[in-house]
Amino acid sequence: MGPMTLALLDDDAYFGEMLSAYIRGSAFAERFRLKRFTAGEEGLRYLLEEKEARILLVHESWLPLPEEVFVHPAGAVVILSESAAQGGVLEYPVLCRYQPLDRLMSAVASHYNEYNAALPLRGIRGTRVALVHSAGGGTGKTVTAVHLARRLALRGERVLLLSLERYGSLPWFKDETGGDSETFSRLLYYVRMNPAAAAGKLEGLVCRHGYGRFDYVPPAAEPQELEELGAEHASGLVEAVRASGLYDVLIVDTDSYAPALSSALFGPADNILWLVTDDLVHLHKCSRLLRSMQAKETPRASWQSKVRFVLNRSTGTPLNSFEEYGLKIHHRLPYVPEWKAVSRIGQLHQAPAFEDAAGLLLEPVGSGAGL
Repeated sequence: MGPMTLALLDDDAYFGEMLSAYIRGSAFAERFRLKRFTAGEEGLRYLLEEKEARILLVHESWLPLPEEVFVHPAGAVVILSESAAQGGVLEYPVLCRYQPLDRLMSAVASHYNEYNAALPLRGIRGTRVALVHSAGGGTGKTVTAVHLARRLALRGERVLLLSLERYGSLPWFKDETGGDSETFSRLLYYVRMNPAAAAGKLEGLVCRHGYGRFDYVPPAAEPQELEELGAEHASGLVEAVRASGLYDVLIVDTDSYAPALSSALFGPADNILWLVTDDLVHLHKCSRLLRSMQAKETPRASWQSKVRFVLNRSTGTPLNSFEEYGLKIHHRLPYVPEWKAVSRIGQLHQAPAFEDAAGLLLEPVGSGAGL
C-alpha cells in the first residue's frame, strides 16, 4: 500500500503550510500525501468527485458536510476543533488543532487503523530487535537501554523502547507526558485478543521521551500483568512492532527474574546485549544460567551467535577472569562514580563517555560475536 491521501479542509492556510512542512520532513511522509483545500467550493467538489481512499481532516467550521462524504467506501473522517477538549463519536473523533503535530498525526493514523483493519496504514521500515538482558538485577540494563535508544535516535533512527520488567524503572518515564498507567494493558489486550490488529494500535499508544527523543510504551503499572505474560504474547508484542513498519530499532528491556519469558524473545531478536559486572557472585549466576539455557536449546546456534556480552561499570583492569565463566566480553561500558547514588533521574543523563560507549553496542564486532 502506497501513501494515503490526507485531505485537509481548513480555511487557515498557515496551519496547512505548517502541517505540510511537518509531514514532508518527518517519518509520516512514508505514509501520507497531503492535499490542502482552503476554498469551500473546491474542497466540496473534491469530496464528491474523487473516489480514492482518503482520510478527511476537516475543520469544524466546514460542518455540516454532505451526507455522501460519510459513506465513502474507504477512509476516515477526523474533525479539527479550536477547543482543547477532544471527543466526538468513535467514527468521527474530534481533535484539537493546537497540539504537537506528531501527536495529531499519530491520532489520525491510529483512528484510521481502528476502522480500516483490512487495509491498515503501515510504515516501510524493517525493524531490528535488540534485547538488553542480564542474569540478575542491578546490572544497569535500563540505563543502558535508555542511552542506547537516545544515541540511535540522535543519529536519525526511529527507536521504540519496550520495558518488560515486572518492576520497571518508572522514574525514567513517570515525568514524561502523553501516556497513562493503562497504556501497556491496552497494548497487551490487543496482542492477546487480536494479534493481527495490534500493529495498527501501536501508534496511538506510544509516547515520545523528552530527553531521549525515542518512543516508548509506558511500562506496566501492575507487576501481575507481566507475571501473567506468556511467551507467545511477548513474541506477539515484538511481531506487532515489526509489522507496523514504524521503527528502525526496537530495544527490549527484559526482566532478569523471568528467564523463561526473556529466553522466548531470543529467537526473534537480532542482537542480545547481555550485561555482566565484574563481580564473583554475579558471574556465577550468569554462568549457571547460560549452562542451563545451552542444555535446553537445540540447535545451539539459534540464539548464541546473537549474544554480545557487555561489561558494565568497567574500571579498566578486571578482577575476575571472564573466560573461566565461558564469557567473551565484546563491549565495555565505563564506571560512572556520580551514579553510585542519585536523587534525581536527571543525574543519570550527564555521562557523555557512557553514552558514547552505549551508542556503539549495536555496531559490527566482527566474527568474534556470540558464544
